[in-house]
Amino acid sequence: MGQEHGRGIQPGAGNSRSGRFDREFSSGDSGDYGTGAPNAGGASCPACSPYATSIGGTSLGIPTGSGSATTQVGWGNNITYMAFSGIINDPPFSNGFIGGSGGGESTFFAKPSWQKAIPGKGRQQPDISGPADSFTGALLVLNGQVGAIGGTSWASPVFSAIWSLALEKAGHALGQAAPLIATLPPGAVTDIIPIDSVTNPAGIIFDSNGSTYYSPTALAAPLFSTAQFYGAIPLINPDDLTFGTDSSLTVTKGWDNVTGWGVPAGASFIKAVAALK
Repeated sequence: MGQEHGRGIQPGAGNSRSGRFDREFSSGDSGDYGTGAPNAGGASCPACSPYATSIGGTSLGIPTGSGSATTQVGWGNNITYMAFSGIINDPPFSNGFIGGSGGGESTFFAKPSWQKAIPGKGRQQPDISGPADSFTGALLVLNGQVGAIGGTSWASPVFSAIWSLALEKAGHALGQAAPLIATLPPGAVTDIIPIDSVTNPAGIIFDSNGSTYYSPTALAAPLFSTAQFYGAIPLINPDDLTFGTDSSLTVTKGWDNVTGWGVPAGASFIKAVAALK
């Protein structure tokens, strides 16, 4: 999905019940699309339409530091290469942001009435999220080769399947999902919030000039306004890979421009949607 282009369009009340089917679109895999700000035209179309439901992304199975418990975080990865072919990179080579949930405020579509409780003047996205990070993604076997798939183009059909189950339970069409998601009761959607880790990678490089300490934030940079994230060193390569670092987009309590209102809370989500009239 590409960035939005076009002239300003003034939406109506939101088209919450018109039409028999919802139109779900992925919010994109490039964060703020390099604009450096969520309201600088980085929103993805057609997900930015007020008549579409925009699906963002999360990373699954992130350790919480409490026993074996894991959680989800907003999808956004940075990577820093600390060595290559057994030779330490001095200094470490920061590749920065390599992918994450698209989102932000439209500069062309005005904010629909059902988004009045969230900031901005334009249509905001995403509305809700699903699993999207290929580093924590679904395994795929193709021609005998094992790999993983990800992206909001994976999250979107995952949400579509859950929404279909909800409609089946409801027994009738409900129209566009986005306005309805914004009205669901507590417990139907799981809010995604930032997490931090006391074990984020850090280290010291010794060379002819002495020693240089690299803090977790220095290795994860650039971080824009992100203050909490999870870092790890994969077993395959000695790299610093971060989770929850989505360009200039940030996860907050409640609605945010990385995960929307959060992720469907399983059966609770289905029951809550089915109860809508």
